[in-house]
Amino acid sequence: MRNTKKPYKRDILNQIINFFWTTVCFTPLFWFWFQEGIDNIYFYVSLGVALLFGALPGKILSKFTLSADKKVYEKYGIKFIRKFVQNGDIVNSRTNGLGAPSIKGKAKAKEYLKTLAMYERYHWICLIFFLLTTIYGFFNERFLFGFSILIANFLYNLIPIFLQQYNKIRIKKIVD
Repeated sequence: MRNTKKPYKRDILNQIINFFWTTVCFTPLFWFWFQEGIDNIYFYVSLGVALLFGALPGKILSKFTLSADKKVYEKYGIKFIRKFVQNGDIVNSRTNGLGAPSIKGKAKAKEYLKTLAMYERYHWICLIFFLLTTIYGFFNERFLFGFSILIANFLYNLIPIFLQQYNKIRIKKIVD
């Protein structure tokens, strides 16, 4: 009989990590727009540009890949970062022998590549929106918000984009 407590524990840990990073990184963004007011045209322009960027074909988005070599990502510490994310090393070590979810076979690898592409696209949309908000904040001399949102953007969007790109390189070896 399969023990269902371990996957449940993994799900809970993943959601805690997700909730933590989302709360920490979206707080300055939400607070900024709360103070500016969402009746501000720049809010909608920024959101629209971000959504348009996210609607770009995958071939165009792939042009923004840092490197095709996983060693480049490892050089910049992606393995260290991988500890603190959903399905990362900490979650895998805390789920008592369940181990990391494995991808067996080309079909599962192709399916997971689609999931990675979806995550990466989401973070690109957020990255553009955070970046445009940062620029707007700086132009309006809201420097504390600008720097806070810039740091949040780095943590919540740029690093996960690099992590998804790194994982894509690793998973493509199974498909090829």
